[in-house]
Amino acid sequence: MRLESFEEWFAIRPNHSDEADQLPGRLTFDLDEGIYLDTIRFSRRSEKQDGFLGSGQTLTGWLDYQRPATLIQPWLQSTGGWTLSMDTPAMRVSQRFVASAILKNVFLEDISARIFTGFVVEHPAFHGWVNPRLVNPDWSRPEDAGFPSLSVDVQPPQQRIFTLADGTQAKVTSATRVPRGDTTTLEEYTVLELQFPEPVDFDAINRFAWRISALFEFLIGARVRAPICYLPTTHKRLWNGEEREVVAECWYRPISRKNRRDAPPDEYRRLTLEKRSPVPLEALLNHVSGGSDELIFLADQIQSVEDHDLSLTQGYGEIIGCLEAFDDRTFGSGADENFKLDMKSLNTLVEKHGSTADLNLFRRISGAASNRFSLLKRLERLHNIWNEDGFRGNPDLKRIRDLRNVVPHGRGLEVSSDVVEEMIIHLQYLTALGRYHVLKALGFTGGQIGAIFSWQAHRYGMFIPKQRDQ
Repeated sequence: MRLESFEEWFAIRPNHSDEADQLPGRLTFDLDEGIYLDTIRFSRRSEKQDGFLGSGQTLTGWLDYQRPATLIQPWLQSTGGWTLSMDTPAMRVSQRFVASAILKNVFLEDISARIFTGFVVEHPAFHGWVNPRLVNPDWSRPEDAGFPSLSVDVQPPQQRIFTLADGTQAKVTSATRVPRGDTTTLEEYTVLELQFPEPVDFDAINRFAWRISALFEFLIGARVRAPICYLPTTHKRLWNGEEREVVAECWYRPISRKNRRDAPPDEYRRLTLEKRSPVPLEALLNHVSGGSDELIFLADQIQSVEDHDLSLTQGYGEIIGCLEAFDDRTFGSGADENFKLDMKSLNTLVEKHGSTADLNLFRRISGAASNRFSLLKRLERLHNIWNEDGFRGNPDLKRIRDLRNVVPHGRGLEVSSDVVEEMIIHLQYLTALGRYHVLKALGFTGGQIGAIFSWQAHRYGMFIPKQRDQ
């Protein structure tokens, strides 16, 4: 199920309690504008009561006066009101709250509470990468008939179950369904279900949702429409005399993207698919449940830069910063364990044999010295690994570094057309370099990455290893 804008009544539970009078409100979920709650209350005191409605970074209430719901991290955007008369202490107060997400079906009184036992999502990017191809149409023209005939082969549902490295139980189900409508059509879908070894909090859920979107959108090379996330919880509800698990629905405002699609692109336009990927799905999901955020964030920023979601200078700075963080996390900081001892020995030598000017110069230099690889060193290390696998391109890494330094010094809006042209050219290399290293970290070999680049030669053809030209 996809996220869709809605507007509904919302009865607020002050301080998560049903004992006090509920306050009327109007909850709006808008994919473009965000999530906000408008409420009106009457107070007999003129002083403000900022903490009156919620605590624990949540606000709970009844959606449409009957369905439990929680607003995540609401903050007061605006307030207003007027007294009924000069001699009357009662005051009508209107307030607007803005929230980051909505949890339907459950009251979450403390955002850090570990109540979520699983994660279920029907993500278009995940389905696009799995690409089960359960529906296969075939047109044929019999010799004795003048009209072509259509036959449709529908495969039975598929299901895989496996255990991830951290103990999470994963289940992937692909099937077909007939959407509602006047015509009969078949639609494929894939559901990913994760069951955690222990309940987790809402921050962990956010991390799973972001990682799944970022990784699989990177793998298919396209942004897709954000789905609703279903979250099994530890809460129970009595239904027909039987306790049943409460499944929350997480509604959130997706990050704005310029090129977000309703469905994955056609199969031949997807960068990778499971059927032509040497890395199994289980290994990829292990990166979702564990691993470094630097890897996933680099994948996310590469897709953003290629889709032009960011301005040129912002995209240039982001991609280099992500490459730097990825290199540090993956290949080390480059620090020398003897650095401090060597600097101390050198300081003693200068104090003993150098002049006052020599000592001042040394202290000035040593104060700026770093025991970590510089940005240039990191770019060289990443490029050398790329070059060892035969990938082409011989960019001026020093110039790439110098252009990076243009942005943070306040000159990002004053760059010349020549600098803009240089940034555009270098971004082609940097995004290709980033894709190479992310795919390498996921388990692809250099030759396999070269094959992936060849599937989108219009973008990566200039970097394909030389042996593939023969």
